[in-house]
Amino acid sequence: MSKPTHWPAGLRICLVFLFFVTGSAGALGQASALDECTRALYRGDYTKASEVATAHLRKSPGDVPVRVVLARAEMAQTKFEKAFENLRRALAFDPKNIDALFYLSVVSKDLSQKENQRLFFLAPDSDRVHQLLGEAALVAANESEAETEFEKAMNANPRSVTVLTEMAELKRSQFKFDEAINYYSRAERLDPTDYEIAYGLGSCYVSKQEFSGAIEWLRKTVALAPRFPAGHFALGNALFQNSQSEEAIPELKASVRMDPSMTQAYFVLGNAYAKLGRREEAKAVFQKLKDFNSAEMHGEVKPKSTPPAKHR
Repeated sequence: MSKPTHWPAGLRICLVFLFFVTGSAGALGQASALDECTRALYRGDYTKASEVATAHLRKSPGDVPVRVVLARAEMAQTKFEKAFENLRRALAFDPKNIDALFYLSVVSKDLSQKENQRLFFLAPDSDRVHQLLGEAALVAANESEAETEFEKAMNANPRSVTVLTEMAELKRSQFKFDEAINYYSRAERLDPTDYEIAYGLGSCYVSKQEFSGAIEWLRKTVALAPRFPAGHFALGNALFQNSQSEEAIPELKASVRMDPSMTQAYFVLGNAYAKLGRREEAKAVFQKLKDFNSAEMHGEVKPKSTPPAKHR
């Protein structure tokens, strides 16, 4: 049996230093991007703020604070529709983000008070007008009116990816999965790089318990947005449900690493270990889940600042 290797003290210190530097590089990059675009925003350089934020979000689409700064810069430049879309995407990652919710209410009010009147006057039957009316109907919980307006928007512009996706999500919320798949598929043909469309398709196939189809679309979701924890969880869950526990484990572990508050992922991960007979690992995961639930019950769990957790 070979003897254990004893590293020289100086080399051990260097290795530890390199470990911490490498591990913190991503966080430093995120912090520096946020600091840089925020400083540009506050000094009134909105173009610079937008450029820095946009470049960073290409690498890290789930960085909600940076996306909110981008939306604020767009609002300052009266690019209200872009700001609206970025804030909606921020809330897709973090539905409880207070800043995103606040600025979404501001930009929505601004859109309704300033832009909508001009838009309605210039193009009363345009796809954008019907899209906004449909979204307003959804806010008012009037799904029938929303569907009518989205249909009018699609008639005016059959190539609107946003409206097709919104209609798909409306159908999915109504458990009309085949209709939702139809709309998502039409949107995906127009924009095959949108991870939220792939996620929606995967979710529909999971709901239909057609796990092979779900896995295909959820693998694409993860490829398009590798830092989207809900995508990793959905893929891991679909693999587990399809009796592919070994393949499910890395995806489930990735989801809880990115978002430790994702309790569903712990539950499925524990069951995946148990299914493979890895009892000790299953026991450790279920203990983590128990500890987390206990801490949450006693108010000891602090909300994460940037947990991308849900599709738009």
